[in-house]
Amino acid sequence: MNRVGGGDAVDTEEPESRTVPPAPSRRAATAVVTAEAPAREWRGRQQPVPPAGEARRPPRRRRRMPAALVLLRPRQWIKNIFVLVAPLALDPAALLRHPGKAAAAVVAFTAASAAVYVLNDWLDRERDRLHPVKRHRPLAGGRIGPFGAALLGLTCLAALAVSASFLPGEAQAAIAGYGVINLAYCLALKHHALVDVSLVASGFVLRAVAGCVAVAAPFNPALIICVYCTCLLLSLGKRRHELAAAELLGQASAQRPALAGYSVPLLDQLMTLLLAATLISYEMFVLSASHPHAAVLAVATVPFAVFAVCRYVQMVAVRSSGGEPGRDVLTDVPLVINAVLWLACLAAGRLL
Repeated sequence: MNRVGGGDAVDTEEPESRTVPPAPSRRAATAVVTAEAPAREWRGRQQPVPPAGEARRPPRRRRRMPAALVLLRPRQWIKNIFVLVAPLALDPAALLRHPGKAAAAVVAFTAASAAVYVLNDWLDRERDRLHPVKRHRPLAGGRIGPFGAALLGLTCLAALAVSASFLPGEAQAAIAGYGVINLAYCLALKHHALVDVSLVASGFVLRAVAGCVAVAAPFNPALIICVYCTCLLLSLGKRRHELAAAELLGQASAQRPALAGYSVPLLDQLMTLLLAATLISYEMFVLSASHPHAAVLAVATVPFAVFAVCRYVQMVAVRSSGGEPGRDVLTDVPLVINAVLWLACLAAGRLL
């Protein structure tokens, strides 16, 4: 006989000679479970006993980073390498002439960004508790209190003041501008779509400008535009990753109010636009260099630039990466290989 259940035909016809034993009653099943329980309990107690004199080793615990250090986000300090990007691209010899000022600029931006992270986490500690990952941050998770976080932020500001004192006035102005836009970002502007990513990208531009000024390297507008477009592309990729993750939980606006002003199709279109702007500004930078083979370098290195931005867009759209752009870019093997070949091509062009 065919019986239909749940929309599928299920064949339940069986031979007439087959006999099915009656199912045990609930009382009988309970009696069997009760009878077997002592045996299972006895077998569970028969654990191997270590020999006399040999202490039982405690389970190995995973070492936890101190809460104060986690609050400063040392994994994000790699972003401050952008201070050296512009001098390396424009005048590498300037870094050799002023290594102390270059180091002071990196330290100053590291201290400034760490202070911003402390302030941001202090303001967002209630909202971070709703995020599946951010709820483990020291302030949101209760590993450090607001008073301890405030002392840590003041320490960062003191380190910022000391390191900035070794820099020229223009570099100090860039650092001050970085602090102002990040203060505005933390207090209100991070809740506004497009404004938030624009401010994040502007912070990287100020890093590049401060690096040039600190070591007296020449200024190239096309390179600054390229830095801005690249960092804006990375920021949009991060927002896309956050939006896709928050939509699964239905808490997009609760975790980050600015996500209410975005959608995945909008972010895809904006990333396509920034991809083109990044490539155009890069070509403008290479062509504007005072080098006899600038045109050859522009043509020879454009495949590396195209692959880099296209690979990042692929990582965001297909592999759901982009939550931490710095880590994603530095740990992706194809991107790393592409970067090595790209730099080798640029170095060879300079030597010719």
